[in-house]
Amino acid sequence: GHRMLTGLFAHVAGTGGESIAIVEVQSRLGDAGLADLLLTFEGGKRVVVEVQIESGADETQLPALEAAGRDWSPDTALVMLTVAPGSVASPWLPLSWLDVIEALEDDPDPLARQFEAFILQDILGLGPVPLDQAIATNRLYALGGAAVRRRFGERTPYVNSASRPMGGRYRYLGTTFAAGDGEMAYWIGLVNEELPLSEHYHLMLASKTAPLGKPMQHPRATGDWKWLYWTGLGRVVRPITPETYDELLGRIPR
Repeated sequence: GHRMLTGLFAHVAGTGGESIAIVEVQSRLGDAGLADLLLTFEGGKRVVVEVQIESGADETQLPALEAAGRDWSPDTALVMLTVAPGSVASPWLPLSWLDVIEALEDDPDPLARQFEAFILQDILGLGPVPLDQAIATNRLYALGGAAVRRRFGERTPYVNSASRPMGGRYRYLGTTFAAGDGEMAYWIGLVNEELPLSEHYHLMLASKTAPLGKPMQHPRATGDWKWLYWTGLGRVVRPITPETYDELLGRIPR
């Protein structure tokens, strides 16, 4: 019901100045599966929204959603909300999280401010992440994804990678990614300092195949992880920032 967000979706979907009548989250579209968001405008037009929170997201379900939309009406709009601004494959219409931020801008409502902060930190990976939040929330993953996209391109493939938690602690957690168009042979994130697991973590970068700048020894907490090459910035005692990620990623040979 937010006026500017309603206007944003209406503009992208081509419904003019109509208001949204029905909002459905995770709505089942017959045999096509679940639509992340289904909007019905007062004039009857429906908008299927695919919500992505990382680049290179799984899009195998999209043809089925397209077919379900056509079965309703040829006028059904298909909107893809993406992390990276830019074009999307037809018949989808592009909308970015930055567009959402702009729609929320200057709204004094506390809920709008909270949602804006959530998008910036938990989806777009902007801003520092204290260690306790890195371990307990999505913010470290968002920070890693943003750093990888910034350095290697918006469509660089990456996935969140973590060990199984033990008593609220991890041996490691971070982001596995490709440096360009190659295989996902790099990882960046937090590694526990010792075994048995402690409260302390180091920020580290690992490589499967290529030596890294300022090499360090293989950390004990990843003893069963056979990647050979490691580097790091030492124990995390301050919030992790985009700049610290950029510094580590700069140790990958070009």
